Amino acid sequence: MNPNAVDTTLLVAYTEDHQMELVKIAVTENEVFKKLDVITGIKDKYTVTALRFQRLLRPYTRDWAPGTDKAKLIPRTGRVEIGEIMLEEEPINYRKSWLGKLLKEGLNPADHPFEKDFTEGIAAQAASDFNDITAFWGVRNAEGSEPEDVNDGFMTIINKEIVAGKISVLEKNLILTGDIDSTNAVDKLKAFYRAACNLNPALRGKEIKLHVSHDVMNAYNDHYQSKNLALPYNKEFEKTFLEVSGNKCEIVPLTGMGNSKRIILTPHWNMSVLTDLTGDQENVKITTGINPKIIGFYLAAAYGVQIWTINSVFFTNEKEVDDVPEVIPGG
Repeated sequence: MNPNAVDTTLLVAYTEDHQMELVKIAVTENEVFKKLDVITGIKDKYTVTALRFQRLLRPYTRDWAPGTDKAKLIPRTGRVEIGEIMLEEEPINYRKSWLGKLLKEGLNPADHPFEKDFTEGIAAQAASDFNDITAFWGVRNAEGSEPEDVNDGFMTIINKEIVAGKISVLEKNLILTGDIDSTNAVDKLKAFYRAACNLNPALRGKEIKLHVSHDVMNAYNDHYQSKNLALPYNKEFEKTFLEVSGNKCEIVPLTGMGNSKRIILTPHWNMSVLTDLTGDQENVKITTGINPKIIGFYLAAAYGVQIWTINSVFFTNEKEVDDVPEVIPGG
């Protein structure tokens, strides 16, 4: 048998036997699934309702004069959209390169079945696309054909709320920082955290995440080094905590944030990745047609993200930090 040949029946059999495993890879094998909150089992929509109260405490009086309408329900709905992959490929084109790599490394191809590498490689690319593009920068477009078209990402959700006036200085969930770079990052992030704690003192002493891009993380490290002649020393299990937080505010760099200067401070539970992983709307198929050299590959999985409350425990900075960088003194 030609050593470069591909047995398409093995590809079909492997895909059928490992369908849900491949779907799981397509959804979970990425950074956002590991670092953010995850909600599974969502078929379409998922609604949570935040209950907010106005100030309630008052001086004692013998008279019974209760206040009314002091509570407000604020529902937010997340939804998943189906992202899919449709391919027609000639596996032998990849088999040759794959086989050559294994032989070069002195490995036995039989120990590394091509059908496993081929199908898992496609699924892993779907996970990467969601992580690097969709999760933060997606803008839902049902007629589109790119990762950014699958669903609205975190940045899109935030920017829509800023435009709608629901995230603003007036609403006390937007804190102006101006541009963040290697000459001011430590001061900016510390000032941002302190400002958030002043707006909601209950945050002090609570475990909270400060999500940033790797550009902002690098700027923080560089500025810290120039100020203190050392890199941030408060690391535990590869975690970096903001100095002024008493090891409660973890700085979390996310690849999906690209080179953004946006910073997002919120508890872990408030930024969620949504998926299903339990339903029949997610599947993987390999098909063969008239041409025995060509296989068709189809994968469908549910993807979504949501911020559950933009009040009290959510804080971000102005979207203009990514549009027109400028340094605002005293940040």
